[in-house]
Amino acid sequence: MRVYYGKAVYGKEEIDATIEVLKKKSISLIDGPSVKELEKKISKVFGKKYGLMVNSGSSANLLALSSFKFKKGSEIITPTLTFSTTVSPIYQVGCIPHFIDVEKFSFLADINQIEKAINKKTVAIMLPNLLGNIIDWKKVNSIAKKYSLKVIEDSADTIGYTYNKKNLGAYSDAVTNSMYASHVITGAGFGGIVCFNDKNNYDRAKLLRGWGRSSAIFNESEGLKHRFSEKVDGIPYDGKYIFSELGFNFLPSEISAAFALEQLKKLKKNISIREKNFKTIFNFFKKLSEFFDLPVQNPKVKTGWLAYPVIIKKNSKIKRRDMQIFLEKKGIQTRTIFTGNILRQPIMKNKIFKKVKQCSVNSDNIMKNGILIGCHQGLNNKEINYIFNSINSYLKKFKII
Repeated sequence: MRVYYGKAVYGKEEIDATIEVLKKKSISLIDGPSVKELEKKISKVFGKKYGLMVNSGSSANLLALSSFKFKKGSEIITPTLTFSTTVSPIYQVGCIPHFIDVEKFSFLADINQIEKAINKKTVAIMLPNLLGNIIDWKKVNSIAKKYSLKVIEDSADTIGYTYNKKNLGAYSDAVTNSMYASHVITGAGFGGIVCFNDKNNYDRAKLLRGWGRSSAIFNESEGLKHRFSEKVDGIPYDGKYIFSELGFNFLPSEISAAFALEQLKKLKKNISIREKNFKTIFNFFKKLSEFFDLPVQNPKVKTGWLAYPVIIKKNSKIKRRDMQIFLEKKGIQTRTIFTGNILRQPIMKNKIFKKVKQCSVNSDNIMKNGILIGCHQGLNNKEINYIFNSINSYLKKFKII
C-alpha cells in the first residue's frame, strides 16, 4: 500500500471544465473569464475586495510584497519555522527578515515576540498560517496598527477557514494562497492568488504580474484608446509594449482557473474531510501523549489542515529519522515540517538578517523531532488504519506498547 502525504482529488467536473477551455476558440489560454471569476470568488472567501490570480503561491508572496514599494533595507518580521518562499521574497524586494520563534505546539509565529523585533526600520509583519493552522490575526493587526506596519498573511497552506464563523479579511493588508496539487483546493496542480483591500496595491500588483508593461492594468488591453494614446521618450508608441516597471511573468492559466472553480465548489466538503481525518489522527496520538506532543488549534477556528504534524517528545527513545524511514519503507509518505529552523538551512548562509533572542527554541525542537503525515481529503479509513498499525508496529520495537 502507498499512502500519500498529499494528493490532488478531482473528478469528471474538473476534467470537463478543462476540456471546455481547450474547446473555446480563444487566442489565449491566459487570464480569461475563468480567471476573472475565480479572482472574484476567492477574494470573497478571504474577505477582500480585490483578487489577482498568479501561477503559484510563491509568486503571490513576491507580488504581495512588491506591491508595497518598501524602502530597501527595511525589515519585515517573520518566523523561523516557515517555508522558503515566505522568506525569499523578503530578500527579493530588498528587505531584511527579522526572525521570531513559533509557539511550541501550534507551529504559528509567537505573537508575544513581535514587539521585541520592532524598530525604526520595521515596515511589515509577514506570517504564515503554517500547515493550515490559523494565527490570531486580530492581535497581529492590533500590534501593526500601533506601529503603523503592514500585515501580509501567507495563507498558502489553507483557504476557507473561519474564526468565530467569520473570515479575517479585515486584519491584513494582503493575503496569499497556493493552489498546489496537495493543497485544500488545486488549480490542476498549480496556481496561486493574492488579495487586497487597497486598490493601489492591486493595480501595482497587476502591473507587475504582466511583465511590468502598462497594458497589464487595462481591463481591455486591445482597446485602441489605451494602446495608441501613449508616448515613449516623445515617440508615439503602442501601449502593448510600454514597460513602466521591472515586472514578472506571473500570469495565470485559464485551464488552472477553470479547474480551481470546480474545486472551489467542493471547498466546504474538503475542509470537513480534512477536519475529520485530523481529529481521527489526533485521537490516535492522544493515547500516545506520553511519547508524542499534540498540536494545538484555537477552538474558535475552523480550518482544513494541510497535513498532520507528529512531534516526538524531547529525549525520547524514538528518533525522528528512524521513524520516518520506517514509515517510508511501509509505503507511508512523510515529510519534515517544512524548513524547520530556516536559520540552519543552506539558503541562509551569508545572508543578512535580524533575530530576537530565543528565536529558535521551538523551531529547533520541531526541526529535530517533527514529521508530517497526510490528513487530506483523499485519505480513506483503510489508509488511516494502516498508518496507525504501522506506527504501533514501530513502537513495539521499543516495548512502548
